[in-house]
Amino acid sequence: MKISLDQAKKLLISGSVVALPTETVYGLAALFSLPSAIEKIYTLKGRPKQNPLIVHVNDLSSVYFYTKELPPQTESIMKTFWPGPLTLVLPANLERVPEIVRSGKPTVAFRIPSHPIISTIIEAVGPLVAPSANLSGKPSATKTSHVENDFGIDFPVIDGGEIEKGVESTILVYAQGEWKIGRLGSISPEDFAPCLGYTPKTYEKVSKDPICPGSSYRHYSPNAHLHLGSLENCNGGVILGYSDRVYPNASIVISMGDSTNPHSIMKNLYTSLRKLDEMGILEAFIDIQFPMEGLYLTIYERFFRAADI
Repeated sequence: MKISLDQAKKLLISGSVVALPTETVYGLAALFSLPSAIEKIYTLKGRPKQNPLIVHVNDLSSVYFYTKELPPQTESIMKTFWPGPLTLVLPANLERVPEIVRSGKPTVAFRIPSHPIISTIIEAVGPLVAPSANLSGKPSATKTSHVENDFGIDFPVIDGGEIEKGVESTILVYAQGEWKIGRLGSISPEDFAPCLGYTPKTYEKVSKDPICPGSSYRHYSPNAHLHLGSLENCNGGVILGYSDRVYPNASIVISMGDSTNPHSIMKNLYTSLRKLDEMGILEAFIDIQFPMEGLYLTIYERFFRAADI
């Protein structure tokens, strides 16, 4: 159900959950100050309670208010990449950040989104939590139709059109004396080098009690069984591939854009995975013949976690 900005504000203030566009994906938003509303997000998504949430704010002063003892270079990172698709996991002020937001952890994740709709709403009602607007484990939503498919046509959503980036924010975590990638996303690891003086490595800690939102559990998966491989292994059937390549033995090719343009692939990634379910396809092959660097690492990670590995 498409709603206006004013309707969204009223619903949020009343303790409801609404779907909002960001520059990365659509999010299920609730007021940061209303734990009862945040509880509804976990229930709606079927999201594990151990999986913390990202707090969306509009300014650095809010980050300072809810955190303490910021790690080295935090301010430089924030001023370089915000507003935008970056999330920082920071030490939380435990008295000011609800436990349900942190999943009981001593840290809290923040970002300042650049999409004008969610920014306008934050300005009016205050900080929001807004995990991706999809059922937990399924492909994220980059169109209002995706939200409606998961939560019903009567679920309130502001129509922001098709999303610009198409995959979630990159998450940075400070660990072992340096910044590390907690989740690959819309900003590549190499993009941080000019600011940090080094390219951050992947945060290796894997557990059932994740410090980063979306860093554990199977994610992004359609109902179809997915297989990954290179171009020469595409022997037929349904293939998620690219517009600049030919797949002579395929029965169906779902194009994710030009293989040389990772931004195009990311923008089409979740729509392509959802299309498999829309078409009733039970098995598909994904062409992963691309360089394992830059944003292609994010693309591969999403495919890997969605596939039958």
